Amino acid sequence: MARRAAAETAKPAPGGSKAPRVMFWGVVGLLGATVLVVAAIKVEQFLISDPRFIVAGRSEPDRHSPDFQVTGHYYATEEQIEAVFARDFGRSVYLCPISLRRQQLLAIDWIEEATVSRLWPNRIAVAVRERKPVAFVQVEGRDGAMVPMLVDGGGVLLSPPRAVRLKLPVLAGVRIADTPEMRKQRVKRFLTLQQELGGLMGKISEVDVSDLDNIKVTQQFEGRALTLMLGSQKFEPRVRNLLNNYGEIRKRLPNATVLDLRLPDRVIAVSERAAADEVRR
Repeated sequence: MARRAAAETAKPAPGGSKAPRVMFWGVVGLLGATVLVVAAIKVEQFLISDPRFIVAGRSEPDRHSPDFQVTGHYYATEEQIEAVFARDFGRSVYLCPISLRRQQLLAIDWIEEATVSRLWPNRIAVAVRERKPVAFVQVEGRDGAMVPMLVDGGGVLLSPPRAVRLKLPVLAGVRIADTPEMRKQRVKRFLTLQQELGGLMGKISEVDVSDLDNIKVTQQFEGRALTLMLGSQKFEPRVRNLLNNYGEIRKRLPNATVLDLRLPDRVIAVSERAAADEVRR
């Protein structure tokens, strides 16, 4: 009995040990992962080094690269856009960091939105949407001199484009020192004025948004420039009332250069000094 019990006790458990199987499949998995890593390295080396994936730059200064396509630009020059991709010409399209290049394109003032695509085997395509200028502005430069610029509907300042003629009003009161939100508010008030006046904007040469509660416009009347104080609302009826009664107003106020139109039943002549003091306040 004791011998049988010993024999029975020495028998392995049904199914045997699982450790060898686990070790076997672990080795198989490790070998498989190694093969995949080596294959990935080989593929990447192929994508980097094979000449079929090289993005060619310009063969001559005045000839565009067939491997680089830009669409949607008008104010931003192709040279500005190409400069962002300078490091990508002459090497594999695989190495082009398209997300970084998109962010760099958005740093160009005229570009509002951009898409960068990698087109196999060796092309880069760029599509941009540009900002739309709504007015000319004069901002103070670093040396104190006034610098001409443009501004879009969101208050973003834009460098003047080369060899492009624009017929836009001059917007005063937009400052480079303003916060982006403040510039946006000033431009928004100007756009509201522009929309309300419609065709009446044709004779207005300048809009002053220094004081958001009292928008001023400069308009030509019979060969002389008048500054009109319009407040912050009812722009169209106030200008229309002046136009309808201008003959009588000129007789009564022949030397006036600044007119306050904010009161509904009268037009008030304001001295230029008083108008300037109001702006400073």
